[in-house]
Amino acid sequence: MNVSVLMRKPSITTLLLCSVLLTGCGKAKESWEIVYPAKGIVKFEGNPVAGAVISLIPQDSEVPDTVRPTATAKDDGTFEVGTYSKADGAPAGKYKVLVLHYPIVGRKESPNAGPNDLPKKYSKADTTDLIVEVAESKTEFQPLELKR
Repeated sequence: MNVSVLMRKPSITTLLLCSVLLTGCGKAKESWEIVYPAKGIVKFEGNPVAGAVISLIPQDSEVPDTVRPTATAKDDGTFEVGTYSKADGAPAGKYKVLVLHYPIVGRKESPNAGPNDLPKKYSKADTTDLIVEVAESKTEFQPLELKR
């Protein structure tokens, strides 16, 4: 075989054809792997809950147990949900919402998280009455209003 033929650079057409063929080899994403921006505000008896930890429990049985969108409320009670990274959003679907708040206790030099100081019903999927839905677009939840 002629060595000069083997030493030739591939043509643009060949490179484009190879890239098109390789692109088709990827696995399609599952619906729970695609996230959409989601945000809201959490209040307890009308007041923002700074530092509240919000967890979304998917109601779709197809979603793996490892997919648990979460957020932490800012000082004004607002939060942005993240699933695979901070504030990246959540997969579309319905969710039960858990809300916990661990106040800082102890001395300034060695602070600790105290026990959850919100009503227990918001700490379990079996008892919470908070439900949200993430759309296949930007979603802003109705305010999460917690009561005694």
